[in-house]
Amino acid sequence: MTDYKRILVAITPHREKQPALARAVFLANKYNAELVLGTSMYNRSIEKASDVAAQLKQDLIDDQMKVLEALAASLEVTTKTSCVVTWHKKWYEGVINLATSNNCDLIIKETKQYEKSIRNLFTPDHWNLLRCSPINVLMVKNHKWTENGDIVTAISLDSGDKKHECLSEKVAAEAASMAKMFDANLHFVNTVSKAPIHITVDKSAFDPEKINAKVMAKHKQDLQSLADKLNIPKVNIIVKEGLPGKVVPQVCADLEAECLILGSVGRKGVDAALLGNTAEYIIDKLDCDTLVIKG
Repeated sequence: MTDYKRILVAITPHREKQPALARAVFLANKYNAELVLGTSMYNRSIEKASDVAAQLKQDLIDDQMKVLEALAASLEVTTKTSCVVTWHKKWYEGVINLATSNNCDLIIKETKQYEKSIRNLFTPDHWNLLRCSPINVLMVKNHKWTENGDIVTAISLDSGDKKHECLSEKVAAEAASMAKMFDANLHFVNTVSKAPIHITVDKSAFDPEKINAKVMAKHKQDLQSLADKLNIPKVNIIVKEGLPGKVVPQVCADLEAECLILGSVGRKGVDAALLGNTAEYIIDKLDCDTLVIKG
């Protein structure tokens, strides 16, 4: 389990409701962690005003710091709270810099659904935050966590990739610890591809239904073995046919889950752009929070 000591919550300026802040306070009290309220700012027109840019920039930073300090003063937290503001052209890089320079081990960010047409035109900052952050990120939707709720964990099974194996163990361990801390029901979810039925072969030699049953049984066995290895006494194992991007959101919806936990192996360049497709598709369809564990 990640023992969160310092949590950075990315504040959305000029917003009356701050779902990410509410969740950050809740988690900071649970983990007894210090809370850092942070904002990344930038204004292109000010950058062009070379003669007064420095003073205008500082005035904006000072004003935003006052807003954050007023927010911090209103919070019911049991640990230390601090405020930080940075000026950065790329919002997500500014937030990451704030988190790393302040030794934070979790970033909390509010997220919302985007229309498909908009996603095809540009990449929202929180997708870049997920891709580039070296530390765990919790994406918050505007809903409450309930007592004895459900935590869903998307587990990737790839016995040929040690990095993914280690990440799967890390994700499973984090999920189990959170379920114990919040007295929640834990679910491991995995998907399998359906065996093709259009192949022209003798059915006695190739029975799709038998193949599917064997594959699903193997995946369930592997998930149970992972739980046993990590000494997780109670977990509901779910293996379904289909694509993760469709199955995982449906499972979360059926269970009315509080949080989905999944892993992300850090990559750069073109691989980073490809990395987020499934995770982003899942997150965009969820009504629950999503905790992304970085590998």
